[in-house]
Amino acid sequence: MSKSIFIRLLALAMVYIASADERGVSEPASHLLECNQAEARLTIDSSTRLDPSCAWTGGIEITASNVIFDCQGARLVTTDGRIGILITAPVTASLSNITVRNCQVEGFLNNVRITRQGFRNLPEGKEYDHAFSDIMVEDSTFLNSRGAGVFIDGYVSGVTLRNLHIEGSGSTGIYLEAGSKDNIIERNRIVNNGYGVNGPDGRPFRFAGISFWLWGTGREGLAIDGSRNNRILNNHFAGNSAGAIFLYKNCGEYERRRPENWFRRRYGADGNLIEGNTIEGEKNGVWIASRMSENTLFMDCSDSAYLPGLVLDHARDNVVRDNEFRDVTYGIRVEDDGNIIVDNRFFGRAATQQAVIIGTRFRSLVLRKPVANTILTGNQSFIAGNANPYRWVHGHRDTQDAENTSFDRTVGFCEGNKLPRHPFLFVADFELADSGKPPAGGPPELPLPESLLPCQ
Repeated sequence: MSKSIFIRLLALAMVYIASADERGVSEPASHLLECNQAEARLTIDSSTRLDPSCAWTGGIEITASNVIFDCQGARLVTTDGRIGILITAPVTASLSNITVRNCQVEGFLNNVRITRQGFRNLPEGKEYDHAFSDIMVEDSTFLNSRGAGVFIDGYVSGVTLRNLHIEGSGSTGIYLEAGSKDNIIERNRIVNNGYGVNGPDGRPFRFAGISFWLWGTGREGLAIDGSRNNRILNNHFAGNSAGAIFLYKNCGEYERRRPENWFRRRYGADGNLIEGNTIEGEKNGVWIASRMSENTLFMDCSDSAYLPGLVLDHARDNVVRDNEFRDVTYGIRVEDDGNIIVDNRFFGRAATQQAVIIGTRFRSLVLRKPVANTILTGNQSFIAGNANPYRWVHGHRDTQDAENTSFDRTVGFCEGNKLPRHPFLFVADFELADSGKPPAGGPPELPLPESLLPCQ
């Protein structure tokens, strides 16, 4: 073949590729799954599309790299399946370049789960030797999971969740498990999650042979559990049971009661960026070290307790920047060290709402270690009736506060009311119960703090 003919053929090939991209033909090798397979649980290892004319009930497992899985608007729906879309490989294998898109998934335990098989046994320092990377889940709707809507498992990295609507999850809308890192959560709508597991409607509970009725707090929209260096960008949170975004380190729960699921949590919820999000109608907006003052007595923790049920939480060096909070009871709560709270905006119609509260109870009082080295600058508040919405409780140390305003007036940083606390983690209240029915009167509510006097 002459050089000129080769060049002309190469040019024709490039024109064809360009025209295919313009027509939207980006996956010529994609395989179509037809409705005669809709009830089976399917494993795919190459690019695949679903026939959208039927409901898919068996679930999908993606086990190879370089896969585009396009539901084309199809519904994956069940009332008893465990995982809707599972992306998985053994810890000795890497996965990369996977895209899941245009899916409607409903009713599974987890509508999506991304996991590395055997991650609980990875030795320290070897957790990311065969890392995941460039995994995208986008442009999809995930509804009414029985547990977490989207679960990113331990030591998983390189996942992007983008343009998702996540609603009605029984537990958290999105869960970032301990050791996961370097993930991106952006432009999602995360609403009305967390009312099933330990929810506020309550459930019967037996302890030491005695029957109780237990009302729970429910769960948050996004749990960052010992997960690091993630970027939480431009999402919308509203109406989740416990709050919007909680950062904490699991205490090593159920070490003896569920040893098959236990593993040592090595890292805190550190170094995360939370930026550009809108949070509205929540009890708690962003809660950093959300378990620092919570009693975990019944969680069978492997971390050492310094008082019965109290272990240290770990969530440091996070940045919460340029977010907007609307009618949130407690906008940002900070209970660990070195966090940066800058350029956020708070709008509210009740004087009891607070923009920022820094401080933690038992660590300060018992261990003499108040929250330290917080940077609190450039925040703006428009909470009606609250002239000083930036407060500390139980002491603080070396806080840098400057140029925080309320209705465009620079205001100070002063002591606030001690916050009400639930008796145990996830437990709003409990009462003796002789039957499986709830006591009369409905679930209790924690009292709101009284309105505060202005800073002196």
